[in-house]
Amino acid sequence: MKTIRFNFNHPVHGNATLTPVNCIGNSCQRLKVNSTTDNELEVPVTDCNAGKWRLTLDWEHEGRMFTHQEDFEIKE
Repeated sequence: MKTIRFNFNHPVHGNATLTPVNCIGNSCQRLKVNSTTDNELEVPVTDCNAGKWRLTLDWEHEGRMFTHQEDFEIKE
């Protein structure tokens, strides 16, 4: 399984959205995500077709909202 891995310094429980960068319409994937006990988070990207994608993570920790956005590419 292909994943994008993150290491945080606190637990992460939130949402991930995977969107093709050149997206026209609504072809994004939405996932609930939870970090492991060591605050590592893996977002599965196996279902993403070849091309450029944007990952957006949204979560709350200790009453504060966080967002992380990152572009990546899946090669054939």
